Amino acid sequence: MSTSGNGNTGNGGGCNPGQLPEASRLIGEWLSGGITPADFDLLQTMLRDCSEVRRMLREEVNLEQVLRENASVTADLKAWNPEGLPDHEGEGEAAVMPFPGQSTKTRAKKYWISWAAAASLAVLLSAGTFLWGGRHALSKDLVREETNRGCAILTHVVNAEWLDDDNSRRTGDTVNSGMLKLACGFAQVEFFSGATLLMEGDAELEIISPWEAICHSGKVRVRVPPPARGFLLHAPGMKLVDLGTEFGVQVNPEDLSSEVHVFEGEVEAHPNNQELISLKEGMGLYKEGNKVAPLPGVRPDDFMGMERLDAITATRAKARYDAWATWKKDISSDERLVVYFPFERQGKWQRMIGNGCNPCNPDRNGGVVGARWTQGRWPMKDALEFKRPGDRVRLRIDGEYEALTLTCWVKVDGLDRKFNALLLTDGYDAGEPHWQITQDGRLMFSIAYPDEEHPDVKRNQVHYSPVVFNRSNIGRWHQLAVTYDNCSGEAIQFVDGKEVSREVSPLYQPGRKIVYGACELGNWGLPLQDHQFPVRNLNGCMDEFAIYQIALAGDELKKIYEASKPE
Repeated sequence: MSTSGNGNTGNGGGCNPGQLPEASRLIGEWLSGGITPADFDLLQTMLRDCSEVRRMLREEVNLEQVLRENASVTADLKAWNPEGLPDHEGEGEAAVMPFPGQSTKTRAKKYWISWAAAASLAVLLSAGTFLWGGRHALSKDLVREETNRGCAILTHVVNAEWLDDDNSRRTGDTVNSGMLKLACGFAQVEFFSGATLLMEGDAELEIISPWEAICHSGKVRVRVPPPARGFLLHAPGMKLVDLGTEFGVQVNPEDLSSEVHVFEGEVEAHPNNQELISLKEGMGLYKEGNKVAPLPGVRPDDFMGMERLDAITATRAKARYDAWATWKKDISSDERLVVYFPFERQGKWQRMIGNGCNPCNPDRNGGVVGARWTQGRWPMKDALEFKRPGDRVRLRIDGEYEALTLTCWVKVDGLDRKFNALLLTDGYDAGEPHWQITQDGRLMFSIAYPDEEHPDVKRNQVHYSPVVFNRSNIGRWHQLAVTYDNCSGEAIQFVDGKEVSREVSPLYQPGRKIVYGACELGNWGLPLQDHQFPVRNLNGCMDEFAIYQIALAGDELKKIYEASKPE
């Protein structure tokens, strides 16, 4: 039995090689659930003081696999003080630490919990957030993996007006189970099963699961590829089982009559309390109450097809782009602009993004490093894609300012980093703003104002929004904006033209200047030395970025959003 003495070097990095065999034993006992309180204290001390011990722990666990496969287990862990079990504080050294769930779980369950708990600890260590607050710290910081309960994705939304609770549905949104009420326009729904459904307003569709939906009213057209065979669509008094085909359904909400038109393949119709009817290509069915009759012919042109929807989408995108291009000419002459990047390729030299201000200051052109050109908000519009740690746009902005507005269009593909850069200055000197997205989906705007007399005291003004990015809305274009005025000290953040946070930092002091200098879009070019989170590259695309030298009002930002939104 070991004692509570640690014998560590206390240097935070290296450690006595003689400790390593003991550390290996302690890790093994902890993973097996048989570690004593004293040995657990010793292990935590080693983990705190010795990087080699931390490396050993990481190697002992298959971190990513365990967390992904056992997210539900880790979410329920109470690592060292499980409910219903006595606190081990004050217990004798010889007492064996109860492992989470040890008294009630099966052997297999205990094994998984052990590994999942170890993985959670490794996450805390690797992120540098392990809190030296005793054994109870683990139970407060366990990693919880967000789950996605969606059933489908909206892949085309054209001229749509929604009547259900979420009236802001847009292309790229994930759709959960529930009702879709489309007053007008068109919406293409791609189910996770592989089935695709086109709604044509006025229509009401209830999504049950990735494999099942109910058409309560209106017209829908369904295409089911072989992997999605068996997809169920319900109409009043009837269930339709698709066997790999394309068909249309029209429901009259007044008398709840239904028509089924099979354009390709085969559909099984199951009218309530009646025998199955097989409908093949070119066949149709009419149902009203208990009456069921064949249709004299199908009418494919009565239902919106994928090709027609694509054509409508392309026409509307071109119209939106043309309107934006006209608006851009006006906005580029705004004398309040410091820099304006419309993100359009510059002829032969595609590694530069031009400052679109009129008149143009070429010294504020941006240099593209690593990032690749891709499609922007419309098919005829460019954007830059940031994926790798080296991807960035370099720029330099001289001068001192009393206020700012930062705006950009961004499509976030993932929040991989603790902080995901939008605009960061090199380093983080006095008066320099940083604008980024945190890993939990919040916007973060901050300005550095270090205390020169007390450099260890943090005086930076930091402002967070509520969570604005989640699994349901990443992967689509959003306009982000923040305003700051050094007279009022008020920082206001916006998403898609709507204010999401407003705050004055308690550390605010009036009149302090704002400066930029060398800075980057989508990355952090010169991190602070020994900073805990130096890698901050954006995973996503950026399309249009502007910096104003005043704090724009909310209604003006709303107009900018309306003029530049993709749909």
